[in-house]
Amino acid sequence: MNYSPRKKNKTVKYIVIHYTGMKSLKSAYKKLSDENSNVSAHYLISRGGIIFNLLCPKYKAWHAGKSKWKNNTNINDYSIGIELENKGHDFGYSNFSMKQYNSLKNLIFFFKRNFQILDRNIIFHSDIAPNRKRDPGEKFIINNIGINRFNKKKLKEKYSIDEMLKLYGFHKSYIRNNKLLCIKAVKRSLNYIDINSSQSKKFLKDFYNLLFN
Repeated sequence: MNYSPRKKNKTVKYIVIHYTGMKSLKSAYKKLSDENSNVSAHYLISRGGIIFNLLCPKYKAWHAGKSKWKNNTNINDYSIGIELENKGHDFGYSNFSMKQYNSLKNLIFFFKRNFQILDRNIIFHSDIAPNRKRDPGEKFIINNIGINRFNKKKLKEKYSIDEMLKLYGFHKSYIRNNKLLCIKAVKRSLNYIDINSSQSKKFLKDFYNLLFN
């Protein structure tokens, strides 16, 4: 099987957004539905906005891989995985369609209402595995699904980059060992086209505003 039972002590609290990173919807659907593929997701949303329910949320899908977020590891245990049809960086990365955003927004609203999932727990694959993943990437516009992931309470005027990365949600091991990749993941969430690892004044200001505005 390409999924497993969800342990009773592992409560769903995260939604992880991915892109398929495959050449076609058909190939993505086939792979995510193949019990021998070792990968799965709960939902797949086509460019036309069609939502495919691939796996009941009571089961654990294998979508996150080796992953960490805040103080949690193995994010599959705690999450719903949603794949958006997009060829991705390897096969021709493109803008997501408004139909996809609208369907995703409705799906997230359902889980917020029925599973009490908070905006701050709607996360990206690149957030939980910055050393491996780039999706959904810099062309995913979070404002199009009407959530505010951060809105942190400002306790002081200045924060170090490590402090801001921790407030963003990165696991401490990523900040320690993969800081530059964490910065790239933040830049993708800020929709930067130039994803380099420099810490310019503009980036630090944008990052600060992302967390506290």
